Amino acid sequence: MGKSFDFTSFKRAFEARDAANWASFFADDAEWIEYRHHSPPRAPNVMRGKDVIGTFIERVCSQPLSLKIEDEIITDERAAYRVIVELGEDKRIIEHVMIYFADGKIAREVDVEAWD
Repeated sequence: MGKSFDFTSFKRAFEARDAANWASFFADDAEWIEYRHHSPPRAPNVMRGKDVIGTFIERVCSQPLSLKIEDEIITDERAAYRVIVELGEDKRIIEHVMIYFADGKIAREVDVEAWD
């Protein structure tokens, strides 16, 4: 059996917008798929590799926004949760996320986003 995923520490890094710590939870060969208004199901945004994902996380964390995880459901193989992104000026992004684990790291993340 592989290492377990530390969701509590992941959530803390995510909500604190600690880019380096947040990125450390991803496997080197992780994949992140996003379905959003400009990345629909026929052409989702796909990021592959920890370096690419880390660059994206740094960009997110550099923005004036707040991040919150709620309603999480966690198993040994995966977790599901809702993300609330507060952008200011009464604008938000709501995401439903599934993350899949391998050896205590995120191997795959899939997000579906709705934007104001």
